[in-house]
Amino acid sequence: MTITPQRGAASTRTPKSRDRRRPTGSLGAPPSRRTVVRPRHAAEPGAAPPPQPNSAPAAVRTHRRPGARRAYLGAALLRCALYLAPISVGVAGGGALRHVAGPVPLLTLLLGWTAAQALTCAGVAVARRAGPAAACRLVAAGFGAVSGLWCALIWMAPDSMVGPERGIALVIGLGGLATMATITAALVTRAEAAVVRYSLPSWVLAGMTLAKLDELRIAGWAIPWPAVNTLLPAAIVLALVRSFRPAMLPGTPRRKFALTRVELRRSAGYLVIGASQAICVLVIWRGGPSGSNVPFWLPLLVAVPILEALIAWNIGQAGARQWRVTLVTLVGLLPPLTLGCGFAVAGFDRSSAGLLALAGGFLLGGVFAITFLLAARGRIGAATVVAAAPPIAMTVLNLLPVPAAGLLPNAVGALAVTHAAGLLVVALTAADERRTS
Repeated sequence: MTITPQRGAASTRTPKSRDRRRPTGSLGAPPSRRTVVRPRHAAEPGAAPPPQPNSAPAAVRTHRRPGARRAYLGAALLRCALYLAPISVGVAGGGALRHVAGPVPLLTLLLGWTAAQALTCAGVAVARRAGPAAACRLVAAGFGAVSGLWCALIWMAPDSMVGPERGIALVIGLGGLATMATITAALVTRAEAAVVRYSLPSWVLAGMTLAKLDELRIAGWAIPWPAVNTLLPAAIVLALVRSFRPAMLPGTPRRKFALTRVELRRSAGYLVIGASQAICVLVIWRGGPSGSNVPFWLPLLVAVPILEALIAWNIGQAGARQWRVTLVTLVGLLPPLTLGCGFAVAGFDRSSAGLLALAGGFLLGGVFAITFLLAARGRIGAATVVAAAPPIAMTVLNLLPVPAAGLLPNAVGALAVTHAAGLLVVALTAADERRTS
């Protein structure tokens, strides 16, 4: 109950001659309803008195809750661990790539990465409105269509594009698409931690491949391991089933869903972003030194965790000072540009394809971060333009009647210009909070 001051023994009725006046504020206006203090619960001893004009202002609540830094760092590291699954599958299945032509892994990466970007955007919207089961069905339908397209390509492509073993090419492509579908479903249903645990067998197979473990010796006895290529499909299917478990559980209601025009435009933008990023990866991969992929993959592996943490921190700074957010973001995005330009200058001077591939890896990581940061902040149009600029620039340079510098030098130059322009776009969009899409 609410405790009120006691009244005297006199009559509680107010005399008619008493002048009743409504209390007024400091300017003679009736007080606002917001200033009326009521007890939050009937068991409280009483309502607190209204604040006095001379009282000290209340403490301003900061934009970050306790433990927010640990939360976004943990989420970024978890996504990086999730991204190791396709890399481990590629390392473990590297031996089978000798039996197929070069375009097979390139087309698999192009189709899988493009579909993953578009279906992740659409699946998140569906999961928010219709639940994770409906989102899983959407992702499954999308990758099922891409798998059908891959089967048609294998059936119709000439031997020069597929290789002598069409069956192996078909299995390699379907395995790569299944791995990308696993990552997409995990991101859509927020089951990253569980899928990372179920991806440990593929990590073990990748470690066995790198260590060249063909047998296990115990007390002088040599126990041969099963072939990695035999166990790898089982490891892929294991993670795939866990990722799509929400759509497989019995009794899950089938909710109808339909994407709005805004969601369709965002998904189309992510489709262009994914295709452009895959083309850049393929160009640097094919233009690098033959027989060695370390100069290209090394900067990406180092930069992805740092850039993921930077993006997560930037998104979590709602309500912070914009100049501080802009400054920290630009400082975090400058090292890829600086290192990439430095290695590019050294590569041009020495005509070294390895240094140019290393420069392309640094610049590509920075462009990825700029693209995803703009898309996460709602600037999907700007992100699409930044992502599509390098492939368009490389195509124009190859078509112009100028002395050709080569595919890899053109790619490095286009990525450097795009990275520098992207920093300006990030600075302008981070300082402008009037637009959210």
